Amino acid sequence: MITNQINQVEQRIKNLQRSMNAELDSLLSQLQHLKELADSAKPETIKRNESSKEPMVKVTLDSWKHMPEVLRVNDVQEIMGIGINQAYNLLRSGAFHHVRIGRLIMIPKPGFIAWLEGEKQ
Repeated sequence: MITNQINQVEQRIKNLQRSMNAELDSLLSQLQHLKELADSAKPETIKRNESSKEPMVKVTLDSWKHMPEVLRVNDVQEIMGIGINQAYNLLRSGAFHHVRIGRLIMIPKPGFIAWLEGEKQ
């Protein structure tokens, strides 16, 4: 009985070794391929073209005319391109002023824009 269990454990170890060796071979092959790609890449394709950078645009209140004067959490989520949980986490962090009336959360647009632009309040 115990001899049979020993043989099973030995077989499992051998199978595991074979599996690990195959995985290591695969990873080494991928690594080699990536090194070859990196060696053959031309520096001008890797280097970022400075002229293709978009100029920074300063956001002003005029840029936000289409938005209401008081934002909601969904507005922050949309503007920032983040999930609803991240938007609520941002509010809880105290990054910008907001007012809570019951379950309703209101964010004054000027304060949010100032925070977004990194201005001191």
